[in-house]
Amino acid sequence: METLESFTHFDTKFLNTLKDLILKPGLVTKNYNSNKRARYVPPIKMYVFITFLFLLIVSFLFNHAIEEKNEIFRKDIMHAKTNGINLYSKTEIDSLTFISLRSVKNLTNSKVDSILIARNTKTDWFNTRIVNSFIKLQTGDLQISELYKKFIKYASYSFFIFMPFFALILKQFYFRKDYYYSEFLVFSIFYHIFIFGLLGLLLLIEKVFNINYGYLLISFFVIIFIYLGISLKTVFEGSWIKSIFKTTVLSFLYVFCLFFLFIFLVLGSMI
Repeated sequence: METLESFTHFDTKFLNTLKDLILKPGLVTKNYNSNKRARYVPPIKMYVFITFLFLLIVSFLFNHAIEEKNEIFRKDIMHAKTNGINLYSKTEIDSLTFISLRSVKNLTNSKVDSILIARNTKTDWFNTRIVNSFIKLQTGDLQISELYKKFIKYASYSFFIFMPFFALILKQFYFRKDYYYSEFLVFSIFYHIFIFGLLGLLLLIEKVFNINYGYLLISFFVIIFIYLGISLKTVFEGSWIKSIFKTTVLSFLYVFCLFFLFIFLVLGSMI
């Protein structure tokens, strides 16, 4: 009976949190920071639950598609390699070097280094590992699904670091006001809960209605921009002009950081 009651209690809190989070941007954060927490799920617990649902949606939508496109991707890599490719430090892998690398069984980073050095091809610690991964993808020794799982794993860890970082940036915009860092952290967590929930919903909409990714991406950034602006106004009670200005600057910084985080995750999953 107590277990049933605890589940019902969580369901009620979850629905209250979700309703206010979606319909009243910033209200959950404002109430939570004002110790009006009885009706809400704690931010970390809510974040874990929503990200779990998001990862389930992503896995459901992309796992099968990734396996279907694995062969196509391998052919694209073959085409790129046989025509040469420039990596970040201007390393060019020509067709002959690629054939030599591809013919090696149980290719290791040290073997990649040896072949590249023998052909007077510039490389380094990072480049060697990227080349190794590309060759293994083409030969089938490495599957795209493996890279995808690593990407998701690193992304989960990265956002746990990114949320406190975003809270720190946010604090600099309100340094003249008497707010604790923990209040900005709560804001950041609830904001990212909304982001993951929205992203999961848009992915499902794309799957059901086959809408172009470009339109969904534009919609995503417009919605989170508006949501951030209203949330800042609600929580920190500044003027609309100041809130819009801070939202614009914060959004630019956010997208800038996300871009580099994405590049880092893609490259990190390759090594």
